[in-house]
Amino acid sequence: MTEQPRLHHLLDRLRRGVLLEAEAGQLAGLVTELEAENTQLRDWLARCRHKPRVAELEAEVARLTAGQCTHALHMCQQHHTAPVDGCPYPKCIKARAATATA
Repeated sequence: MTEQPRLHHLLDRLRRGVLLEAEAGQLAGLVTELEAENTQLRDWLARCRHKPRVAELEAEVARLTAGQCTHALHMCQQHHTAPVDGCPYPKCIKARAATATA
C-alpha cells in the first residue's frame, strides 16, 4: 500500500516548488504504485459486478442441461460427469442420491 504521509509531503513540496530531484523520483514511484493499486481495484470491482450475472447464467445452463435430458437419454450419458438437478435419467438420479447421503 502506498505511503500516504510521504506522498502528501512530496506533493506539498512539489506545490511549493521546492521538490528536490531525488524527491521527484520518489514521487514518481509512489504515483506508479497508486496507478497499480487503482488498476487492481478496478479489476476487482469489475469481477464483483459480474458475479451475480455469472451465477444467474450458471443456473440457466444447469436448467437447460437438465431440459436436454428430458429429450434424449444420450445427452445425460454423454455430458453429465456430475449429477444435474432436474435430470430424470437413472445415472443422475443415482448420483444425486449418493451425493445426498454422503
